[in-house]
Amino acid sequence: MSGALQMERTVEGGEVRLRLRGRLDRQAAPLLLEWLRTWLPGAGEKAALDLSGVEYLDSAGVAVLSEALRLARERKQSLSLANLSAPAQKTLEIFRWQGVDLEVPERVGLFEGLGERAWALLAGLRKVGLLAADTFSWALAGPFTAQPGHPRGEILRQSILLGSRAFGIVALLSLLIGLTLALLSAAQLRQFGANIYAANLVAVAMTREMGPLLTAVIVAGRSGSAIAAEIATMRVTEEIDALESMGFSPVRFLVVPKLYAVTMTQPLLTLVADACGVLGGMLVGALLLQVPMPAFLQQCADALRTKDLVIGLLKSLSFGWIILLTGAHCGLQTSGGAQGVGISTTRSVVLSIFLVIVADCAFSLAFYS
Repeated sequence: MSGALQMERTVEGGEVRLRLRGRLDRQAAPLLLEWLRTWLPGAGEKAALDLSGVEYLDSAGVAVLSEALRLARERKQSLSLANLSAPAQKTLEIFRWQGVDLEVPERVGLFEGLGERAWALLAGLRKVGLLAADTFSWALAGPFTAQPGHPRGEILRQSILLGSRAFGIVALLSLLIGLTLALLSAAQLRQFGANIYAANLVAVAMTREMGPLLTAVIVAGRSGSAIAAEIATMRVTEEIDALESMGFSPVRFLVVPKLYAVTMTQPLLTLVADACGVLGGMLVGALLLQVPMPAFLQQCADALRTKDLVIGLLKSLSFGWIILLTGAHCGLQTSGGAQGVGISTTRSVVLSIFLVIVADCAFSLAFYS
């Protein structure tokens, strides 16, 4: 009967063969699948599906054939397709039929996995290096070129977003850190009657280490995430592609204004952190250590050197650039819609803090004396 699927089981040369005739479509597919689950021969036996009589094959039929081959593998049976009709051959070509090769990929070994991760890390560092070169070249040469750049007032707007709005949280946390440092040092120095030297510890620690590092961590969590989210959103909504099609450089249009803003605001925020940290230590000295405020400030001034302040500001500037480039890189590499934006934002914050701490260790080793 033409149209309805017919099945005939034969044995040829030790091979069990199932001949199919008619239409293998979504109406016939469930019946064929149910029949195949009970028809498949035992382990080690050979079987074939003869499709020479198939007049029509749709996606449901292709799915049944694929499922039959999968079941045969699970049962360690030998099943193949034979004598494909023209309609069946055409449909399988449309679905890019790859035959029966459904082997499970080999498990990646430890060293192979480490090699792949190392290669991916090197590729990422290369992209960050190219982004940094592009950003700094536009920052230096951009004002002297005729190519369209960032909108007027963008640098001021970014300075407000990345700098002045972080003033409060930086000042508060630095004050608390200064209080904590003074309390911890006083607990030890009190044993030797050297309470006044708590000022030395607070001043040097805040200026050279805690001020730049604390500011960088706050900026990475607050501003770095915002940079990554903004650029990532523009990437998934194809706004960056639109900028490129209009002749704008995305790096110059989006990243360079933020570079100018970070360069101006990050050292200022670090100075605020230094001052608030010393203020917190001074409060502890006056209230708990019986050290007058003028004496505390004089001790801080005697302990600090110009080198300490310069190193702290150099750290803060480098940390700001690291945060900016990391956020921009993660944003530009975003894919996958809204979920990709969230992933890029999280990756930006984690990677920024990690790189800032690594850079801080490098500075400490370089300026150790």
